[in-house]
Amino acid sequence: MSIDTPYEPQIPPPGEPCPDPLTQLVTVQQLADRLGLSTAAIRQALHVGAAWLPRPDGRINGGAVWRSATLVGIEDTPRRAPGRPRREVPELAEPSAQPES
Repeated sequence: MSIDTPYEPQIPPPGEPCPDPLTQLVTVQQLADRLGLSTAAIRQALHVGAAWLPRPDGRINGGAVWRSATLVGIEDTPRRAPGRPRREVPELAEPSAQPES
């Protein structure tokens, strides 16, 4: 690489390991896109310490980043459904059919 040549990261085909350490970092936005969530949901999960989300490997400009190796298999990790959990409603017992005396 000469001084006149701009830096271009080496992006391997999907499924191949990435040799460039800068392209191995995953931001909150990239993780949200990968999981189909909003960035707010990722930040909230970080804030509350959700069990399915590993701790960030570092911070860049105040934003959490993970190494791609840290997030291997995160798509398969079970997560709680969005929204408030349903309230358990006790079932009512059937009235007894005792004859009146």
